[in-house]
Amino acid sequence: MVLKYKEIAQDIAHKIANEAFQDKLPSESELMNMYVVSRNTVRNAIDVLYDQGLISRIQGSGYFINQPLHNEDNLMNLANKVGMNALTNEKPVTSKVLDFESRPAGREIAKFLRCDPDETIYYVRRLRWSKDNLLSLEEAYYLRKVVPYLNEKICSQSIFAFIMDNYNIEIVNADEYVKIHHLTQKEATECGRAVNESTLQIEEINYLKNERPFNYSKTAYFQDDLTLYYHISNHLH
Repeated sequence: MVLKYKEIAQDIAHKIANEAFQDKLPSESELMNMYVVSRNTVRNAIDVLYDQGLISRIQGSGYFINQPLHNEDNLMNLANKVGMNALTNEKPVTSKVLDFESRPAGREIAKFLRCDPDETIYYVRRLRWSKDNLLSLEEAYYLRKVVPYLNEKICSQSIFAFIMDNYNIEIVNADEYVKIHHLTQKEATECGRAVNESTLQIEEINYLKNERPFNYSKTAYFQDDLTLYYHISNHLH
């Protein structure tokens, strides 16, 4: 069950996206009346929106909606864990599964997932498109004791949407590394691209609420105008 403050945060985010809220959010008191909840619930929802970079807080003035510096059609907010499905609503992301199997983690993946090398994982390798535009090549590993069931049909859609809906998985934290990756011969053949072509690669580990890693992935992105957005709060002064 989704917590109330998260439902409210999702609804406010939807209103921001649809310009029901444009420059500034209603006051805390107005939001309390609108959603019939306590001030703490409203503030928790606002914290979620702030952590994702959707709003800024000015003491004594309220909560202001951040205006993106780039075209939202090609903007990926890495804080919301929606991934490429956030890039556009008009052009749904589709996937072609290249490889899918259940197998032991092995030594290398076991290090990332903090599990025994013999522990079972799901391995997924897939290409992703928006209409006729190739978006990415993804290689992902899911710890099977956390994600009990996947199949090729599920993997041809949004895996995260499936596991969140069916296994009540909440991704709270992630480690993400962004680098320039040069396509190998195998990758170039799969994508119809040139060997050694430069791509933007995101390597990430996703964690459950108890800090248990359950997913490791490497994704090469092919969009020329893709912008990655991070909201950073630096408390180490």
